[in-house]
Amino acid sequence: MAKKYKTDWLASDPVFYNTDTSDVSNNINDVISYDKIEIHPEGLNNYLDFGYSVFGQTPIKNVKFLGHSQEIYRGSDGDLVIEDSEDPFLKWIGKNTKESDVIERIKSKIRSWELEKDEVMIPLSGGFDSRMISALLEQTHKAEAFTYGLSEDQSESKEVVYAEIISNELKINWRQVEIGNFHKYFDEWHSLYGVSTHAHGMYQLEFYRKTRNILGKNGPTPLLSGIIGDVWAGGVNVPEIKSPEDIYRLGYTHGLCADSRYSQLEDQGRLRTKYFETHREYLKNPRFRIVEAMRRKMILLSYLFRVPRYFSFSPWSPFLDVDIAGAMLSIPDHRKEKRKWQRDFFRGRDIYPEELNVDASPQNNLNAQAMRRLPPPPLDTELLERIVQPDYVRWVNRKVGQQGDLWDFFWGLLDIPKIGGLMRRVGLKDQRLEAYRAYLTLRPLETLLKRSHSHQEV
Repeated sequence: MAKKYKTDWLASDPVFYNTDTSDVSNNINDVISYDKIEIHPEGLNNYLDFGYSVFGQTPIKNVKFLGHSQEIYRGSDGDLVIEDSEDPFLKWIGKNTKESDVIERIKSKIRSWELEKDEVMIPLSGGFDSRMISALLEQTHKAEAFTYGLSEDQSESKEVVYAEIISNELKINWRQVEIGNFHKYFDEWHSLYGVSTHAHGMYQLEFYRKTRNILGKNGPTPLLSGIIGDVWAGGVNVPEIKSPEDIYRLGYTHGLCADSRYSQLEDQGRLRTKYFETHREYLKNPRFRIVEAMRRKMILLSYLFRVPRYFSFSPWSPFLDVDIAGAMLSIPDHRKEKRKWQRDFFRGRDIYPEELNVDASPQNNLNAQAMRRLPPPPLDTELLERIVQPDYVRWVNRKVGQQGDLWDFFWGLLDIPKIGGLMRRVGLKDQRLEAYRAYLTLRPLETLLKRSHSHQEV
């Protein structure tokens, strides 16, 4: 019997396939024929604008991926067969829930999961998602929590300071992990993700490698993750989508992308138009838009599970359960606003350091630290020229190459709330960071073209 690959209601574990060779894999690199790469214009342009592949099409013409709730296998004739299942989220549209019932539902899921675990690792960011699952964990004596900081002095970072306070209150063993040298992992990242998404998740490789070394054993370790809990809890709102041109609102990119205006290839937007026409009615529902935004982005966010697995962790999250997500989204809107229902829950458990008088830096300049420690090598303008305008690549290289104390001081001012706000109001913005985000998006394309060129030479 031919092996079947399935995706869940979010497509949280992406499945790629090659329409020419009929190869199928969870790793895009396994289905790429490097000796005959043909770029898909809209696949490329969407990748540049979103920062990751969307609408079932990668930048490579014959390499596609499944959407949610699908199954793929080879038929008796050797051709690929794709079957769709009913969307299990649709049953939650129009429902209403009580937050107390939602909390109990999440707690029950976590309790069932932890029942037979001898140990539990928690990546505790200090944010609401990892905080909630930590608070609902019953056997905290089995847990080990780890946190990395984002500020210049990582030990003073809000993430680290809050995580330590929360861990002490919940009696969870906690440690900080210093990171910032993740630019050494470009090749390793590409081996996992190829050209399906940008390379911004490399910090996870450094974090989990160091965490694994601290734990000091190689066997599988259960990992409790808060992945995308903020989305269902009230932290995300997707504006109305009234035309194919509005589809980019589903990207939720945070600026981590490049710019298709500098693409060498034109497209007719057929994938975007087809998606809009197919989903037009459902997209009128704000809850459905939130779910669809995560379904678009899951090809990137899957690194929050794939990277831990790479280091022999066994990740699990209650927030990937369709009924947990549906129940959270069904909490009354006025209680989801600013996540009031969770704030009240944290206050009741004395794990709300936001109201304590503690020194904690809100700065986030981890990318600047990484650029300073290991400056990324310039992109190959000549190689990328066939798909991206050379002037754009040169601009990216020039801005990313602006290293040194003076540049760090200048751009660091943007991280200071009042000063940074004033600078932005007068039109000053961190072009180096914008270029860095484009660099991370273009780098996988460069690697793809290099490998293709090497195969053709052989």
